Amino acid sequence: MEEPTRTIVRAIVLAVSALFLLPLQAQAERDWEFSAGVFGGKAFHSDQNMDINFGDYGGPAAHGTIHGVTLNDSGTFGGKLTAFHLPRKYNWQPQVGLELDFTRFTADLHPQQRGAEGTVNIPGMEIVGYTFNWVEDLSVNTLAANLLFRYPVWSTPDLPQGRIAPYVGIGAGVQRAVMSLQIIPYREVSYAPAGQVLVGMKFFVMKNLAVFGEYKRIWSSHDFLDPALFSPGFEETWSLATNVLVGGVSLHF
Repeated sequence: MEEPTRTIVRAIVLAVSALFLLPLQAQAERDWEFSAGVFGGKAFHSDQNMDINFGDYGGPAAHGTIHGVTLNDSGTFGGKLTAFHLPRKYNWQPQVGLELDFTRFTADLHPQQRGAEGTVNIPGMEIVGYTFNWVEDLSVNTLAANLLFRYPVWSTPDLPQGRIAPYVGIGAGVQRAVMSLQIIPYREVSYAPAGQVLVGMKFFVMKNLAVFGEYKRIWSSHDFLDPALFSPGFEETWSLATNVLVGGVSLHF
């Protein structure tokens, strides 16, 4: 198992342990609501620039930026573990929560032509365009810790989280991207920091069961060294910015 993978597994175990042990620690002082949820939906990728560098280790060097690279939209799925602090007075008072959020999608790059700009260390030459002639598949997993704020509507002592609970959040974590090629056997893994913002709404069918809809935007950046197609030293920097629309169900306890 790779060391970054071990680190992620440890982080998940610690986060899950903290979520379940927190109410035992603070039972005498305050109440907590815990939930576990799953979701699915669609991931829409914004067109982003891609930086390329090659030739630094032999041959003519070039450094450029490809504009408006299009990545294929995809389905998405994931899960959540959430803990919310419940105030003693059950009213429309905003509530604060913590969440561990896992999201998976793909962001494949298919053949396309795009404008570009950059420099080549040959007099009189410059980069003005770029053509992708092959398919590059990208599988993306994001694990993030979110700080949440929700506003319970129609809150009662039996339903302190409210019948309807709109919420917003901001989070940070790590993103694992796996790039593979279809024309030749090649696979490369990149880990990078990721950020996200989200907004959603839950409807409680009953005290322990809710359905929800959510929008979030996830962003990150990954470097891939690809000696399989070019000389050693070729590098692509993918900028990922993804809008995720999902629906899901959660159990509360």
